[in-house]
Amino acid sequence: MSRDSEWDPARNRENILKRWRELSSKRSSEKPTENKVALELTSDEKTLLTQLIDKGVKMIESKTSLDGITYEGLDDILKEYGEQRLRNLLEALANKKYLIIKEHDPALFCPKCHSLHVYSRYTCSRCQSVNVNRIELIEHPFCGYTGVKKNFVFGAALICPNCKTDLGSIDGRPPGDGSREDYRVIGSSFECEDCGNRFNKPDFLHNCQKCGEIFDYQTATYEKIHDYVLPEHIRKTMREVEGYNILMVEDDPADADVITRYVTKAEEPMIIEKVDSGVECLEKIEQKHFDLILLDYNLPDMNGLQIIKELKKKKIEIPIIILTGVDDRTTAVEVMKLGISDYLVKSLELYKELPQKIIEILDQKN
Repeated sequence: MSRDSEWDPARNRENILKRWRELSSKRSSEKPTENKVALELTSDEKTLLTQLIDKGVKMIESKTSLDGITYEGLDDILKEYGEQRLRNLLEALANKKYLIIKEHDPALFCPKCHSLHVYSRYTCSRCQSVNVNRIELIEHPFCGYTGVKKNFVFGAALICPNCKTDLGSIDGRPPGDGSREDYRVIGSSFECEDCGNRFNKPDFLHNCQKCGEIFDYQTATYEKIHDYVLPEHIRKTMREVEGYNILMVEDDPADADVITRYVTKAEEPMIIEKVDSGVECLEKIEQKHFDLILLDYNLPDMNGLQIIKELKKKKIEIPIIILTGVDDRTTAVEVMKLGISDYLVKSLELYKELPQKIIEILDQKN
């Protein structure tokens, strides 16, 4: 068999793009709405959406911490984009209906550095001092005495200043039984240690522990935190436009080249990445989402059955087509029981039919 050149990823992608341009007029007539929607994305939005799909993301869960907002399983993307830029892009994708929003409670951010590491303090309504104490007003119904809580405090106990009745622990609660030891908290107010002002409702100041900014409710940034769902129909549409990611595990360069030539001519655009060992296959799948694996059964380091079992251990569910040079029915039955999509014997006729088989399997999956 003659070959023009060695298999080359860059040439592979160029061939896919060329093939896609040839099919674009046909696709525009079949799916005008989906193509129109795809054109509305900016370059950054499209890149992020493709990254999410490549990682196999279905749900984006947000978490708040002292360092800001993080997203479950997206540490690499968060590092690449930065928190604020990533949030803006996710919101933009949601506004354009590529993501579905699931809302959390709002959170308070520093208006200067956008940190969540913020604590709040009472302040005096007159002098704005933070040296403010909360004062409880206590009534002892048995003798009728009413006064502030500090007047009742003797050591670790509450003692009525008027009748000297022991009302229990300073940290306890009123028994509520109408007995001599019963009491009521009938109100509270606040007192400023600096100016002596007493008031019913304090002001608040927020202090950012990251940058030191001090701000009030009027200047605080108060935003809703969102989770996002990536709908399956969006994943499918983008795959049809951008191409399906196929991982080919093949140690024979000649077979790899022939398979690539036929698969990249499929009606659906496909992007092939090639590795030539079982170890590389397992590593690649951990790094990136693939829509399907073309797996040579006999590899230098592992066989197809061992690879499938490793994927099962890791709970990775992905369509697999076994390609083998030996028609072994016992092996075929064994791997089919593990849920692979197909077991095929290598031949030129098979390679010609392979693109359609891949499309059928992906259509069933979607």
